[in-house]
Order: sequence, then structure tokens, then C-alpha cells
Amino acid sequence: MRRTWSTWVALCLFAGGCTPLDLTVLSPGQLARSRILPEPPGAACPYGGQALQTGLDLNEDGELGADEVTLTQYACAKAPTFEPTPAQVVVRTLKLDPGTPCPDGGQVTQAGLDTNGNGTLDDEEVTREVHTCQGAVPVRARVRPVATHVLCPSIATVLEAGEDADGNGVLDPSEVQASHPFCEVDTPRLQFQLQPEPAGGRCGRPGTRVDAYGDLNGNGQRDADTEPAVILTVCQSTRVYEGTYVVADAADLAVLQGVTRVTGDLRFTSETLTGLTLPELSVVQGSLGIESNALLTHVALPGLRFARDVALNDNAVLATAALGDAAGSQVHVDRNLSVRGNPQLASLDGLRALTPRNELGVSENALLETFTFPYVTSLPGGLAVQRNPKLRTFSLPALASAEGLSLSQNAALESLAGLPGLRTVEHLDIFSNGALTSLAGFDTLISANSITVARNAKLQTMTGFLPNLIRAGSVLIGDNAALESAGGMSSLRTVSESFTLRNNARLQRVTDLESLEAIFSLTVELNPMLTDLGGFGPLLRMERLSVRYNRDLQELSRLNELRYLQFLKLTDNPSLTGLGLESLLAVEQGFSVENNPLLPTCRVQQLADRAYSGSPFELSILGNDNQTPCQP
Repeated sequence: MRRTWSTWVALCLFAGGCTPLDLTVLSPGQLARSRILPEPPGAACPYGGQALQTGLDLNEDGELGADEVTLTQYACAKAPTFEPTPAQVVVRTLKLDPGTPCPDGGQVTQAGLDTNGNGTLDDEEVTREVHTCQGAVPVRARVRPVATHVLCPSIATVLEAGEDADGNGVLDPSEVQASHPFCEVDTPRLQFQLQPEPAGGRCGRPGTRVDAYGDLNGNGQRDADTEPAVILTVCQSTRVYEGTYVVADAADLAVLQGVTRVTGDLRFTSETLTGLTLPELSVVQGSLGIESNALLTHVALPGLRFARDVALNDNAVLATAALGDAAGSQVHVDRNLSVRGNPQLASLDGLRALTPRNELGVSENALLETFTFPYVTSLPGGLAVQRNPKLRTFSLPALASAEGLSLSQNAALESLAGLPGLRTVEHLDIFSNGALTSLAGFDTLISANSITVARNAKLQTMTGFLPNLIRAGSVLIGDNAALESAGGMSSLRTVSESFTLRNNARLQRVTDLESLEAIFSLTVELNPMLTDLGGFGPLLRMERLSVRYNRDLQELSRLNELRYLQFLKLTDNPSLTGLGLESLLAVEQGFSVENNPLLPTCRVQQLADRAYSGSPFELSILGNDNQTPCQP
């Protein structure tokens, strides 16, 4: 008969927060242990199977006794068939006395296939062995004031806590496992008290508890009516695996059960695993990678509180993923989070507690329709949301700044309203989102180095795009087939590099740029229906003005306050009849006005005689209307 593993469902509660405390007094010998026993046919498993039992080794004899079992999960066999029964993975554990390799003692976990079918792991069947050490790491805390916080209307003091993993005596940003904002509480008024959290409490194993409150009236005592208490917990890592660990099969996963901390990278790459459940794992000091697992359908790491990086990539049949407690504390990701190439993953709700501090990427997830990461405040490495064909909306309500924001090739994306707090971004790219009809949603953005709006097939207007943007490095609006009105940046004053309108087939007008005072270079080309540049503000000086291949554009009078140029290029505008650059006093380096059949040559020559002071080799006037006379 063939057996399949059911999902192990176990939840270890974690919250966070504390300061220096020596955990060596908290019964270090009471390790979390597990055992796998044969399960006879009965109510739990009609055709028999195996039982995974977990609990604390209260009598410290190195084994999990029947009276110490707190949780039992079953892997039930399927109904008998004529197929041979594959050997099952079995596990055994041995206690390690203090010494080498574990100075404070620990545990050896061995696993392998039960090839002889006797229900126990024999020596010759061991294929994987892991040493996990008992080690007490001091818990430290820090408080810091912040000007804004997603959960607070104004100032706040944030309490952060975690284990001092590198032993340098301070809590580094990469060691924070838990935090809590105290809204409108000045740092000196934050009061907290530390005490041990016993085994079986909030953690299910020893830990450290902090009781905290904001002393609003400064009397040194908590007023229960006006000063709510906050309880945070940092859980002790009772079983620590030193180094990098790779899981390739069921035996590799089995020996990892009960491990609470991995000091190196933890990687899952398997051709055979269908489920990944580690209820007690809380810290991965290196990178956590769940990548290229051909048969993996579900992932559950409910106790996770910290990882340096998280990658959930290229898992062909992954349907559910839960890292941390979605309804509980944040999971601090010190650097990057990537969720890419999971074609069966329809929801990221189980990942919402993840809080990357550098970069977030969500791409190539074929069934994903929406996602939220409520705790992310800053992404110095950027946010990329790309090639998710069913994604309609997303939300990062606390995000205030990002190096780059790339929203591209999301065919169903219909709203950009999920970034209500974004204030600054280096690069904003909105590219090839076929269903997008509105760019509204960036009301708080005031600064961007580059802005690209391109190839959004259904976008008709840019009204309300960036109403409070003050300055930009460059702006490109191009290849938007349905766009009729461009602009939507009514507060924009300065574009330090280039402003480009290119190849927008239905673009008729430019609006809501009335505050624009300075542009280095303005390019308007290949917009056949454009008739109006009236949205531009009182531009006085530019380095370059290039207007080319605009079929319906008749004149440039809306730029009539322009005084100085380095280069002027007006070519191939078949409807252009007038220049309208009456205030232009100087064109200093290049002057090219060509192939505008309705533009009187004499008007062009008058402008050149009046304003151009550059080399005659950079002066070109040809292919214009040589027949229409001009008044002197």
C-alpha cells in the first residue's frame, strides 16, 4: 500500500520584546523533543500509519516519555492497493552531554528509511544525523523615538527586543525579533519590567517576558484606565543548529523537527517533499530559501520571527505558504524578501507578517490577485511587482520611501491606491499594465528621481497622478496607446534632466503642469493627435527643446515665455503653421527646423536671425513652406 504524509499542524506562540537577561537559569535541560511511533489501524488512521508526538523533556532523561507528550499528529496510510509499500522515514533522538560539540549539552537527531519495516530506526538505516546544541543567548532591548509610525497618528517610541546573537552586547537592527510602538509616548516615559517566561507559557519553552506601558502622567505607576499594558515575549532558542543546513528529502526534514534556531543559511530544495512544516523554528540567522521544490504544496513555519533573507521562488505546485503568525507579531527580514515563480500560489496572506528592511519582490505568480505587507516602512533596495497576470490590487500602507518602485507587466492591475504613505522614491516605473485606467494613489509622493509611465494600453488620463510631487529628475510618458491627457503633476516645479512625451497614439493635450518652472530638456515626438501643450507652466529657460513627428500640432504659443535655449529642433510636424516663441531671445548651440510643410520659412529665418548665436554648421532650415510671405 502507498502512504502519504498529512500536514503537521502545530502552533508555537511567539511575540517579542525584552532586555538583557541570562537565560541559563531557565532549565536548559528541558528540551523540546519528538518521536515517531507506529499507529495501528483505528479511529485516528483507519489503515494505520505513524504518529508524531512532541513535548518537553521534563525529567531530562533525553527521551520523550508518554506523560510528556503535549501534541500528537498523524501520518495516515491510504487504503491498501496492490502497489508495494514504500519505506517510511523514522527518527530517533539521543541526548548529548555537555562537551564537544555542544558545551552546554544538546541532542543528536537521526533519521532514515525504515527499510526492514520494524517501525524503529536501526543503525544501518541512518542517512541523516544532526547535532543541535542547547545554548542560552542573552536577550537585549532598545528604545528609539520615531517621527511617524503606521499604527500611530504622530510621534511614537518603539521598543525593540531580540537575542544578542553575535554577543557584542547591543541589540543590532538585524537581531530584532519583536517590536511595539507606543504612540505619543516620549522615550523617557516608557516603562518596562523584565521577568522569565517559564516553559509552557507563551512560547511553549523558556523565554523572557517584558511588561511595558507608557507612563503618560509621569507618576511612575501604571493607571489601568489610561495606560494600557503591553506584554511581549522573546522565546529562548532551546535547540540550535550551527551552520548551514540543506533539506533535500524527508529524512533531512525529519531531523530538523524541534530545532528553534539555525545560525547559517537554511535551504529547502527537493524533488520529493510535498509538505514543509517546522512549528518550532523561530530564527534563521542566514538566508531562508524555499526554492525549486517540484512537488511541494504547502509550507508552514508558524513560529518564525527572524531571517536575514527570505526567498520563496520557483515552486511549481506550492498552494499555501505561512511564515510566522499572520495575526500576530512581525517577522523581521533583515534584508530581502522574494516571492517569485509560484504558479499555484493564489494568496500571500500567510506571509503578511514578513517585514523586509531592504528589498521586496513579488513576481511571476500566475494566480495571485492581491497581497498586503502592512508593516513595511522603508525599502532602500526597492519594490518590484512584476509579471503577475491576475494581480488586481496590492497594499503596503506603511511604506514611506523606496529606492525604486517597479510596477510592470501585471495584466490585470487596476489600482495603485495601495501606497497611501509613500513620500519619496528614486525610480518610479509604471510599465505594461494592460488593465490600468487610473494612476491615482500617490497623493503623498513629493520627490522622485525618475518617472516612467509607458505601455499601459488602457490608460486614458493622468489626472490626479502626482498632485504633490515637487521635483523630479526625469519624466518619460510613452507608448500609452489610449492616453488622451498627459500631466497630472500640478505641484511639479523642477525637472532637472528630461521631460519626454513620446509615441502616445491618442494623446491630445498636456494638462496640470502649470507650476513647472524649469526643465533641462523637453522632447515631444511621435504623438500624432497632440494639439495642445497648454499644460506647461511659465518655462523661461531650457537646454534642449525637441518637437518632432507630431501630426496635428499647429503651434507652440503655449511656450511663449521661453527665453533661452541651447538647442532647438523642430522637424516633421506636418500641421505646424506657427512657432509662437515670441519671447525667445537666445538659441546658443544648435538650430534645426526642418520638414514642416505649413510653417513659413521666413518666420523660421526671422527667429534664427534674432536668436541664434551658434556655429553656422549647426544651423539648418529646410523643407518648410517657402511660398507664404511674412510681414517684415
